Amino acid sequence: MLRTIFVILRALACFLCLFTLMACDNSPEQEEAIPLIDQIQGSPTPEQLIVLEENTTLVSGIGTPNADGTFPESLTTIFKGSFKNPEGHGYALELGQDDTAFSAYAGLLPSPDPSPLPMQGIAAMHGNYSVIEVGKSDGERRDFGEPETTTGRITLRANFTFKTLQGSDDFLTVDGEFNGNAVTGDVFFNMRPATLVGSLGSDHAVGVFHGTDDVTAYIGGFLVER
Repeated sequence: MLRTIFVILRALACFLCLFTLMACDNSPEQEEAIPLIDQIQGSPTPEQLIVLEENTTLVSGIGTPNADGTFPESLTTIFKGSFKNPEGHGYALELGQDDTAFSAYAGLLPSPDPSPLPMQGIAAMHGNYSVIEVGKSDGERRDFGEPETTTGRITLRANFTFKTLQGSDDFLTVDGEFNGNAVTGDVFFNMRPATLVGSLGSDHAVGVFHGTDDVTAYIGGFLVER
């Protein structure tokens, strides 16, 4: 009998001790981590820049922009721009950033269906292009996280017989092909490869492209006309 009472009292004592510890647990909640970029006041030191760039991630892609040229899947926007001709054909570009994560999206703006294509022949089309990139510092012109834009004019030749869309200038080379009005292929910007999608009509071509390397994410677009 006495042994049973002792066991019960011991169990009660353990319960009271555990309850007291739980009631007195005033340990602070874990503080939310401060983004690396917010830990730096002013321009980063060389040591801080190394840490930022070691933690940098770069993503690019083709998206479907809204009518206002924005992309719902991007990070917090740090740049957006679009170009459209009077007929409604054009493209949109957007860069996003969240701390040391960068995104770059390009897409064709909603537009009327392009005109039917000729069965054969070649058409030379002229117009402007824009390329924008963001990411790590290049140590000269571009600081960490600073967008850099390149613009120019280019002539593309649509070969309706062999279904190719090609042309180049000093910075940009377009090597595309088309099936119906849909354009696919490759672009090389300063010798860096990018994936191309676009649309071709009998009197115009519009395209967008994207890519990444170990330094930047880059996107661009062109609109050329006869």
